[in-house]
Amino acid sequence: MTKKIEFIESSGNLFEDVGFGKQEAKKLQFKSYLMVSLMKYIKGCGLTQTEAAKRLGVTQSRMSNLMNHRIDLFSAEMLLDMMERAGFRVYEKMENDITDFLSHAWPKTKTSKQSHVRHAS
Repeated sequence: MTKKIEFIESSGNLFEDVGFGKQEAKKLQFKSYLMVSLMKYIKGCGLTQTEAAKRLGVTQSRMSNLMNHRIDLFSAEMLLDMMERAGFRVYEKMENDITDFLSHAWPKTKTSKQSHVRHAS
């Protein structure tokens, strides 16, 4: 007997689709992107787990966790640090984006009765 398979449309975030709240799903998806990027980097460089661990400043067992998709064992900060050690300038990019954002005037809102005062540094 053939079983009918039902397909549903994805929200674009697998973690949200399987029941995580919107904010938690975004965090998990971000960590997943970082992990996949690191795995692609390691495989692309032809590194063993031991070589990759040394280059990324972690133990071989942590590298094994990464390669086995153990998302629950990594913080976003740890993954970002590993990305930096791999040569991705993620902190520099974020710092530039934030600096650019902060260099613009504060937006004026219709509901705000007080004006924001920016002090020159």
